[in-house]
Amino acid sequence: MACHVWSFMAWVVTSEAAILLTGYNRWGNFSQNPSGEVAEALNGSVVEDLLIHSIRIDVSEAGVLEASQMVRDGLWDAIVHLGFEDEAKGLKLETMAFNARAENKGPVVPTGPKLLPTTGDLGAVALNTKNPHELWSRDAGTFFCNEIYYRTLYQLREREKPTARCRGALVPCLFIHVPPLHQLPLKESSSFVFSLLGDLIRASGCPRTRKWFHAYG
Repeated sequence: MACHVWSFMAWVVTSEAAILLTGYNRWGNFSQNPSGEVAEALNGSVVEDLLIHSIRIDVSEAGVLEASQMVRDGLWDAIVHLGFEDEAKGLKLETMAFNARAENKGPVVPTGPKLLPTTGDLGAVALNTKNPHELWSRDAGTFFCNEIYYRTLYQLREREKPTARCRGALVPCLFIHVPPLHQLPLKESSSFVFSLLGDLIRASGCPRTRKWFHAYG
């Protein structure tokens, strides 16, 4: 399995934030990273009245920490991390993350639980997402994909800030492994991720009224 990450675009978000979508830059011997391509394709799109803010990060500890800082500083309504699975036959929705840093460097949080489940409503996703390429997984791997997922899930449970739209609720977060583009073309992969974001937001049951400002480039 390969998991991959990109460098930031300039961004400005008000206290009424939006959806954070991360993907990876090219890594290793691969000429492209589908996770980054999908994230980039959806940047600036609007789903359920919420703006998608995408970033690409490097496949490294520094890249993971960059994304974690954005999670920590932002008031996001949903967070979806994308990674590249070169052996996947479809889009793999990861249901949990392990407390393990990439490259066998020990736990992400020494005092944290061994496993953390997604904060997204998987029931709503299962009911609403009718995609023949959808696969469910309980193993996000042992590389940076799993580490970024665990860091985000842990931060969302520990943070004092509520979600922007649904006070007192956990921000829905999910990790999706994207297959090679020759197996699932960019347009189809992007459409699936876009519909999944809508499912996560609608399942929150929170008001849809929003105000946002976003600059990217």
